[in-house]
Amino acid sequence: MLPWQEHNRASIAHRSTYTTLAAWTCEVESAWSRFAKFQLLNRLNWTQLDEALAILPAINTGEGIDLRAADAFRLSDLADTLHIGLNDIENSFCTANRGDALLDAASPSLRFCVTCASAGFHATLVQFTAFRRCPIHGCGLCEACKGCGQPLAYRLHAGLVRHPYACPACGRSLLAAASLRRLRAKTGIDATGLDRLRAWHDYFFRYVQLLGPCRRRMRDAAGQYLPGEEIQACSDIPRRIAFIGELERYLRRPPELPRVGPVPRAAAQSRGGSRPSVCPSARCAWAAEWPHVDHTCIGLCAVYRRIRNNHVRRLARSIRPVQPEAGSVRHAPEFGLLFCDGNTSAQSIALLGWRLSWERRFSIQTLARCQGDYPPFGLLEWLAFMPAHLPPTVNPQDWLRRHFLHALDQTWNAWRTIASGMQESGCYVLSPLLFPTRLLWVDLPDDGPPAATGERAVVESKSL
Repeated sequence: MLPWQEHNRASIAHRSTYTTLAAWTCEVESAWSRFAKFQLLNRLNWTQLDEALAILPAINTGEGIDLRAADAFRLSDLADTLHIGLNDIENSFCTANRGDALLDAASPSLRFCVTCASAGFHATLVQFTAFRRCPIHGCGLCEACKGCGQPLAYRLHAGLVRHPYACPACGRSLLAAASLRRLRAKTGIDATGLDRLRAWHDYFFRYVQLLGPCRRRMRDAAGQYLPGEEIQACSDIPRRIAFIGELERYLRRPPELPRVGPVPRAAAQSRGGSRPSVCPSARCAWAAEWPHVDHTCIGLCAVYRRIRNNHVRRLARSIRPVQPEAGSVRHAPEFGLLFCDGNTSAQSIALLGWRLSWERRFSIQTLARCQGDYPPFGLLEWLAFMPAHLPPTVNPQDWLRRHFLHALDQTWNAWRTIASGMQESGCYVLSPLLFPTRLLWVDLPDDGPPAATGERAVVESKSL
């Protein structure tokens, strides 16, 4: 050992203090699963595990640490300890911090697939109550120990230290194999199943980014802090994303969520020079002048009807029937979904989905009440947000009409893509939620699906 290598030797020794096997973990594996297997390998006491997993000093560990949120850990140090990438660590948690409303959509108790758990695997995605089945095996998810019937807290606590990958109450292991060596084989989890799970994981978090769940409601009307169970019970976030779990029941892979071209913003020129194309004071739909139900709205409705009739006539000349037959359509009112059998043409489905996107209108009374909760769909939603992008020195009616034609064309192309993708599943599932019109103004990152924490919970749109 040369003198200048002494520092490297010390740092190598520090990094190899803990035993880790990267082959035992997957990209979308949960923090609970990763930590349990790490503890199985190392058998640390609570103080040692606290240090190894880079728990922040300010965190009170007396009742354990909620593993749904990532804000109790130094993620970069944790990634070094487990020898995995930072993005993989972020995807191990349901949300970035305990203040995110998305936390209300995740169960505080472990939800697991028996087959996955027996092979030493647990996915972050199945913690969300929207999913009732395992995306890999198609079986129902368990929410209690098979031995004692008690729910397993989704927390890092003393019970998980004593009985990793097992029930903290009775000690019954979720693993089928007694030997750790068999974990590496991931029995029952093939590459195709993992690929399908990753697809649903990416779809779910990308859609959540569109939804913009914002902050949790922590206080009641009187300003008093609510207990955790009541916060989750009062939240509408689980209801708003429940349809994604229902989609997974009928589609092997998630529907496309196509990217659309950016809104063409006309550069307004004035005598004083160029001006920004977006009014900085117009934050979102719920401006003082909303709703815009006036002669402009009536005129755009006429434009829409003309384009719709053109699509219907064009489709009628090439494909019959234009609409799915009555016997081939089922409705799930709880989730707002329509199901059509695979015998219907993809073009007919595209037309139906396109019409659902633009014709589902809420009443003005509903618009006045739903402000931060659930924006409306269709033409009214589009009119709610487009004035925020309106250049200050152009004719508003002409500008809105040109952009409306652009939006109709973009959504038509998107629904053709969605319908073609669902053709392989043997059935079609339709809802305006599959392609919300807000995609026409929300700026999503260009580098693929958002990470599971941090940026996925932040919508970069001025409208949300």
